[in-house]
Amino acid sequence: MRRNRKSCMRSNSKKAWLAALLVLASGISACLTLTPIRAIYRVNLTPLQQGDDYQVDNADDGIVFVKEGLRLKVRHLQDGELNAHYPDESNPFTYRGEVDPALGHVPPRFTVFQVLLNNPTFDKVLMQPERVFLKTDRGKILHPYQLTRAEARGDVRNFETYWLSRGVQSGNMQKLYLERMGVLRGAVYHRDSFVFKGNSYRGMLIFDPLEPGTGQVTLFIADFVLDFGIYDTPGSQVDLEFTFAVRGEVIEPVAEMAQAF
Repeated sequence: MRRNRKSCMRSNSKKAWLAALLVLASGISACLTLTPIRAIYRVNLTPLQQGDDYQVDNADDGIVFVKEGLRLKVRHLQDGELNAHYPDESNPFTYRGEVDPALGHVPPRFTVFQVLLNNPTFDKVLMQPERVFLKTDRGKILHPYQLTRAEARGDVRNFETYWLSRGVQSGNMQKLYLERMGVLRGAVYHRDSFVFKGNSYRGMLIFDPLEPGTGQVTLFIADFVLDFGIYDTPGSQVDLEFTFAVRGEVIEPVAEMAQAF
């Protein structure tokens, strides 16, 4: 009788140990899954050689205009970088993995450039986004999106119309629209953003996506103001050009181990 009781206890202990192993294994399998990565259309912009007043930053493929200590840097932001920086649904810059059924891959939603202006030299300088345009080797001229309909002039696109046209009828969509506009308000390069001596300013210039087959683009910044006269009348001005080689390719999906916790 005592022997049967010990045998029974060993059997119950073994069953409990096996049950714990099964629970642990199921937990691990739930956390470690094979996550498919959808095919994406990736656009790479590589700086081309510029003039004497320009430098290429090989660390991030940016182009820098330099004048008497002033530095104006332009670099292209890929969708992967934008998704990493804005990981939730309030990201207004990319499709966040949403495949276009007609294309079979995730297309780019916009073409995004980051501009960083550092002014240690001049009393104040000004870059005017409304005087910026992007020209492609296919003859296309693109103007950066303005934030609101009131700011957009002529046929220039704006984010207020862009997102309202995609539907904000429900309460959740209205909330998401406001969140996306909030992100854009803090990210785009604003009008009348004077950069005074000793200060820096960072903002984005956002255009429609490039046509497939585009091989080269030039970002033109016209009438960059280096100094001002009385009543803020622009004085010395310079036109800037930032040229990039373009390579677009579809990156096919692969599977990788991803942690769900």
